Amino acid sequence: MPAWRSQPSCPRLCPRSRSVGGWVDRTGAQGFATEAAHAALHFAFVDRELDRILSIHQIGNDASERVMQKLGMRLDRETIDPSCNRPTRVYAITRDEYNRTLAITA
Repeated sequence: MPAWRSQPSCPRLCPRSRSVGGWVDRTGAQGFATEAAHAALHFAFVDRELDRILSIHQIGNDASERVMQKLGMRLDRETIDPSCNRPTRVYAITRDEYNRTLAITA
C-alpha cells in the first residue's frame, strides 16, 4: 500500500514550495504511485490553481523518474541535494502542459 507525506521542500532547490513524498512497497507496486501522483497534480492545478509543479528524485531512482515521465513532466535540471549531497533531478510540468496531456489521453 502506498504511503505519502507532505513536508517543506529544500528551499535551495525549490524556494517557496512544499514537497510530497511517497513510497510503495516494490512487491506490491501496481501503478499506485502514478495514480497518486496524478491525483496530486489534479489537486494542484484544478483545486489550487497553481501554475507549475516540480518533482525531485535522486539519480538512480528509476521508478520515480518513470512516474514523472508518465505524468508528462519534463527534465528541468540536475543538481545536488544539499540535505544529503546526492545528485538529484528536478522534473517540472506547467498547468498548460498538464491540460495538453489530459487532452491526449482522453
